[in-house]
Formats: sequence, C-alpha cells, structure tokens
Amino acid sequence: MRRTILALGLPALAAALVIAAGCASLATPEAPSSGSPSTGGASATTAVGQQVKDGAALYVAFACIRCHGPNGVGGVPNRLNVGGDDTIPALNNAYRDPSEQFHNALQITQVMMQGSILSHKPGVIDMPSWKGVVNDAQASAIAAYVLAGFPQVAGVSYDADPASASDIYTAFACITCHGQVGGASATPKPAPNPLSPDKAVPLLRNPADNVTLADMRATILDGSIPPPGKVGEVLMPAWGQILSTQQLAKILPYLVDGPAGAKLPAPPTAPYLPLASGSSASGSSASGSSQTMIPAPSGSASP
Repeated sequence: MRRTILALGLPALAAALVIAAGCASLATPEAPSSGSPSTGGASATTAVGQQVKDGAALYVAFACIRCHGPNGVGGVPNRLNVGGDDTIPALNNAYRDPSEQFHNALQITQVMMQGSILSHKPGVIDMPSWKGVVNDAQASAIAAYVLAGFPQVAGVSYDADPASASDIYTAFACITCHGQVGGASATPKPAPNPLSPDKAVPLLRNPADNVTLADMRATILDGSIPPPGKVGEVLMPAWGQILSTQQLAKILPYLVDGPAGAKLPAPPTAPYLPLASGSSASGSSASGSSQTMIPAPSGSASP
C-alpha cells in the first residue's frame, strides 16, 4: 500500500461534483504536476488555523480526495457522462475557470448538502448529497480548506492504495454513510436519509438482509439513485471508474449479508472523525481536545 503525506489538500463539492477514486498517482490529466499550486514547493507545509487543519483531514476521511484528487485538482475520469464533462471537476481555484471559482463557504457547503445529479445513467459518477452525513461544522471546515487553496498540512496523510477490505471500506468513506458493518450493535450507525423510503442509508453486512453479492457488486459499480432523485437525498455514487478490480474483489466478501456475514470476524474500531460532535470551527471537542488526525488504517504505520 502507498501512504501519501497530505502536503496537499482535499474536500468534496463543486458546480458538478462527485465522490471517488483511489488514484495511486498524485498527477492527474488536468494537473500534470503533483505539487501544490501554491508557492513554497511540494515539500513545504503551511501554518494554518485549526478549522483548515480539520478540513484537510475531513477531505480525506469523506473520500473527497478519491474523486476530486489531491490538491483538489480534479481530473478523475467520468467517461460514461456522455455529452457532459468526462472528468470530475477541480475544487482548487487555481485549476478552475475564473468565472467558476469559489469565493465564499456557502457556495461550497450548498453543493455538499444538495448534491448534483448529472445523469441517471448507470455508472455515471454523480455528486451525492452529504446532508445527514457531514455536519455543519465539518462542512464549514472542508469549505475553509478549499478556500485556503489546499495548503500543505503537516500530519495529515492518506493511503492512496488501501489493501485490506476494512481499510478500503474506511478509505472510500463507505463507513461514513453505511456505518460500521455487522448489525444493529455496530457503531457508527448508518447515516440518516430522511428523504428516502427507508429514512436511513442501508446497513451493510446486515444479518437481517439477504442482498446477493451480484446485486451488491452492480450497485457499487453503477451507483443507485432512488427515483426520481431528490435534492438533498443521499444517493449511492458509482464507484466503477474509481475502485480497482482488486479492491472490489476484496471488499465484496467483507460486506456479505445474512448468516454468512454474521460468521465474519468483527470489524476494527472505526476511525475518529474531526468535529464529529459538531464542534465549533475552533476544532475543540466536547472534551476540549483537538481532533485533527484520522487514525492510520489497520495494519499500517502512522505517517
């Protein structure tokens, strides 16, 4: 696996966004250089406030980096979006058209909460709504990180190519929507989705359900938009252009429903998210401690 120091930056949203992909390379079609566009070079880190630090960590934790890329440069392929943009847009103003640049946090947080459905065609990467998944403090922190120009933040890293099933489940933010695998006692719980018929994002490895692996595979690859597709409803994005074949093969058995899933080993402890309690922009938790680091995936060393 490859752990990359986030001397970059990362969030999720934009005039037509999406969640997504574990690119091992930091270069993208839109940004041939892997360094930050800011002055100071790719090896320098920048002194930033707590809110921006939290935003950098959350950009990784909510898998914004998988679609919008390190440094927010975009460029992840969205080839099935025929007639529209065939790559996921950049979030970094340095790579956006001047007429489409972000100037305030509301421009960013609105898209995060509303989402953006580009197409109902299976496999097109749509920007899901993060309403009920990302709280206001977290959304504001991500917006602050974007508006700060994706500064290089010391101590924040991401695993560009997670190897184990549990690490893939965390790195691609499955856990932030579906909750921890393993039944009613698992924590965190699935995120609320009040506009959907079930009122919550489906639990995975559900002993009371019996979704086949074939159906689960199709949903992961193609995504799923509950008809007719409402603003603010959490949808399942298509991961077929983001997950590798090897990652898909590893994560499917990890998610199996019914009696087979009940026999699987218990999952590792879920990562602790910055501002999970909805703390203010200062980054202080209810206990008064600062939360800027995401624990390293299981089996890997801390950066």
